[in-house]
Amino acid sequence: MDLESLHRIGKLGKPWGHRGDLTVHLEGCDPDDLVHAGSLFVDIEGQKVPFFFTDLREKGRDVLVKFDDFHDPQSAAILVGRDLYAPPGLLSDGSDESWDPDEFIGLVVRDEVHGDLGEVTAIEGTDRNPVLVILHGEQEVMVPLAEEMIVDLDMEERTMTIRTPEGLVDLYRNTGGG
Repeated sequence: MDLESLHRIGKLGKPWGHRGDLTVHLEGCDPDDLVHAGSLFVDIEGQKVPFFFTDLREKGRDVLVKFDDFHDPQSAAILVGRDLYAPPGLLSDGSDESWDPDEFIGLVVRDEVHGDLGEVTAIEGTDRNPVLVILHGEQEVMVPLAEEMIVDLDMEERTMTIRTPEGLVDLYRNTGGG
């Protein structure tokens, strides 16, 4: 992953509770803008270190994060006051144009008109023009990963709804019969 593409989303605050949760002071984004599991990067002496987390939630006025590596407030305290960064795929509001296409592998894709297309098994094309390879039964369907085609993306549910250009899916359906 390109560490230059990380987005600073705020600072870590004091521990909260007895499980090792930390408060997060978000800057310029809402908790709703973030996917609620994955990894966040913490700036430790100039190095951006990834930490997996399984819980990011609002608690009253606070936002709390539970990193997998910390199980009590004492161990989590080493992160207090450090800058927090999110990788592009973790921002779910679509405002970020530099997605990590690998995050799409395993998503179940549904087209608005044609229904379920299948699961993303690979990414082809270039960084600037990625193409999703979707396994539809025994057949591969290739769909460009273009922001304007995405109707809904739910990284928690691992689903994506798209609006393909007219005729694209029919191209694949008509090649099987001969």
